[in-house]
Amino acid sequence: MRLKQVSLTAAISVVAGLTTATVGLTGTAAWADSTAALPLSHYAHMLVDTAHQHLFFSQGAGSTGIVVTDLAGNPVTTLTGEQGATGLALSPDGGTLYAALADGDAVAAIDTATLTESARYATGTGSGPVSVAVAGGKVWYGAMVDGRGAVGSVDPAAAEPVATPQSVMSNWPATPQLATGGGVLAAEEMSPSDTDMATFDVSSGTATTMAHLGVSGGPTTAFQVTGDGKKVLLATAGDAVLRAYRTADMATANPDVYWVGGIPSGPNSLTLDTDGTIAVGSTKGSAPGLYLYAGSQLRENYVPFPSGTLAPDGLEWGGDGTTLYGVTQDSTGAYTLNVLASPKLTDSQLALSIPGYAVPTREFTLNGTFTTNGFVPAGAKLQVTRDGVQLPDVTLGADGTFAIKDTRDDEGTDTYQVSYAGDATHRPATTSLKVYVTRLVTDVEFQEFSSATPHSVVFTGTLSSRDLGTFPQGTTLQVTRTNEDTQESVPLPSVPVDPATGAFTVTDAPDAAGWFTYRVAFAGDAAHQPSADEPSAIVKPYTPALTLKAPATATRAAALAFGGTLGDAPYPAGETVTVSRTDLAHTSTPVTWTVPVGTDGKITVKDTPSIGGANAYKVDYPGDTAHQAATASSTVQVSRAATAVSVTSNESTYTYGATATVTAHLGTTYNSRTVSIWATPAGGKKTLVKTAAVDSKGNLKATYKLTHNTTFTASFAGDYRYAPATATRAVHDQVGIAEKLGGSYTSIKYGTVTYRVYHHTVKPQVTGTVSPDKSGQCLRFQAQEYYNKAWHTLTTSSCFSLATGSVGTTSLSLTNAVNQKFRVRTEYVAGAKDATNVSTWGGWLYLTVRN
Repeated sequence: MRLKQVSLTAAISVVAGLTTATVGLTGTAAWADSTAALPLSHYAHMLVDTAHQHLFFSQGAGSTGIVVTDLAGNPVTTLTGEQGATGLALSPDGGTLYAALADGDAVAAIDTATLTESARYATGTGSGPVSVAVAGGKVWYGAMVDGRGAVGSVDPAAAEPVATPQSVMSNWPATPQLATGGGVLAAEEMSPSDTDMATFDVSSGTATTMAHLGVSGGPTTAFQVTGDGKKVLLATAGDAVLRAYRTADMATANPDVYWVGGIPSGPNSLTLDTDGTIAVGSTKGSAPGLYLYAGSQLRENYVPFPSGTLAPDGLEWGGDGTTLYGVTQDSTGAYTLNVLASPKLTDSQLALSIPGYAVPTREFTLNGTFTTNGFVPAGAKLQVTRDGVQLPDVTLGADGTFAIKDTRDDEGTDTYQVSYAGDATHRPATTSLKVYVTRLVTDVEFQEFSSATPHSVVFTGTLSSRDLGTFPQGTTLQVTRTNEDTQESVPLPSVPVDPATGAFTVTDAPDAAGWFTYRVAFAGDAAHQPSADEPSAIVKPYTPALTLKAPATATRAAALAFGGTLGDAPYPAGETVTVSRTDLAHTSTPVTWTVPVGTDGKITVKDTPSIGGANAYKVDYPGDTAHQAATASSTVQVSRAATAVSVTSNESTYTYGATATVTAHLGTTYNSRTVSIWATPAGGKKTLVKTAAVDSKGNLKATYKLTHNTTFTASFAGDYRYAPATATRAVHDQVGIAEKLGGSYTSIKYGTVTYRVYHHTVKPQVTGTVSPDKSGQCLRFQAQEYYNKAWHTLTTSSCFSLATGSVGTTSLSLTNAVNQKFRVRTEYVAGAKDATNVSTWGGWLYLTVRN
């Protein structure tokens, strides 16, 4: 009966990643602690009887005896008459060795104490049993019955034990191989193409089928049932791994595979110790040898084979829980017993490291790792010493790590040693690490100057250590200021360090300008080395602002006081400013005196001005070590008495080009009698006409030729006690008009007046030219006739616009004019935009008309 069949090729692909992940094994133990040549012609099976110190070797079909040696492989005897002894099994009490006699068609029972056969159970003619196992109080064997493979059993406790085939366990294509564990019997038969395996519960002595599996891909080379009966381990010739299945349903167990040396490794031998340790041997692949597993996929040990090939089914654990026996066959066919006294013991390595720094007074940690080819003995105690002095043990973690914590008070070098005494599966291991306990390197690091003035130098920085740790509360830095110009050094108050960030701030007031170097030093402590930094700064002097609060006016001969302030205080005691006063009496040589400067920069200027007018006060500070020079000025108008000034002219309106006579008069003064007369023509610049002292009557006369309307100004500049005074006089100026008649043919006089004579057919032409140039302005013409002994106006024209050259021309149309007297004149009419001259009439031109 087959429950399911699995492709071996597919299974190999599943574990390819596992194979790759574990490539690169390194041998950790010699193949054997002792060896011995075995007197075997063939080899079938080995059984270890630790209690009687014997090894039993069957030699399979065609042989006649079972070779017995001691546990070292030394020959003891050969049990003869055991025809074709193949499979071997030991009774639970160790008193009986059962052997399947392939050529004897029986199962032999041999007394292990006397090494003699005590019973033989016939299994039937031609049955050829090849395998035997003990479970459920019975001896189970695999044989052929009626041409089919079958499993039978013998109850050795029965009155007359009889080998009986079990129907539920029969009908195999070939003779089945058997293995037991935990009340479970596993049977398998192999053919060139596949393997059948079935599991049976035989704990009661009666076989009950549990599962049946068909595995394709090649014959089984070894299989075992675990001591708890829950798993069956299966090795096949073409596989890369040892596979595990659940006995209950032959489904894949967990873990499901054990790596045994690459593709294909050809595992050919398998044995389980009572503690569950798996020993599996492979003869091919990238790393043939012996692999030991402690029940998980974590390899416990690996032992490479030397020359010689591990014989099929050639491994067996001894009863002492440590010794493993292996049979190898060399190229000549000779067999050798290999005794491995402690194959479960794997090499272990300890390593120590310190992730940070070992600093006096601070707890530091040494990190350790435990590495092994097998499982990590989690919870194991490791012994620790420092310079030979025992320290508390540390416990190994499940991940193979451990930590040692220690504190040293002083600097120095200590050697820490960690040891593991070993256990049943791990060899002892020891490692050491030299630890240098030293104070941490520190660094005083300047960051920036936020202020660098004589009264305020401020800079920041950090005190740091290599481990980026913190500093104790109360840590301070010593600060010294050196003036690089004078080389004078001054100790400053120490500054605190922020214990969390290491930040510090230095504040200082050197009260001087110059080049200063600040040495900031950390003296060190139990855990930190000293360090220092020396930032420098160029401190520039202040450029203080000097402000004065002087009044705008003051009374002559009265006390005057006003204040001032020098910025960027404070100032050294004893500093002064120089005050200079310039007035009308001291224009080139000011009056000077000094005034003290308060430490707050305040000054008070006091004076009693005796000279009226503008008193200019200038205050000068020469500067000091922290301040540059400063200057400020302020003018105070000191009161003076008023005096009278007037100005007159001989006319109010003048003809064009006339000369005006101007008279200035000055009233009472103190020490100056000088008056200036100025003329300002309309549209022109103010010009000085005359400056001189007035006469005894207080008058000053001057003349001025007029071409425009003009304003005359008389001014007194003032003196020590009298204020300046001015007066003005505005006069008008006419234009100049040049007139002429055109078109006459002669002239005639009437009395003293000359008349131009015109032919009655000619229109007299009148031309007027205005000075100064008034081009574009208005010019009018007026004509009169003489009759009734008087002149009568005939017409007054409207405005004619003066042409370029300031010329205006018109023609007279006269009626009934023969022998009549006429006269004509022009008038310049000043427009609203002409402020330079006033309207002006020209003179009369006389004319008469003849036939």
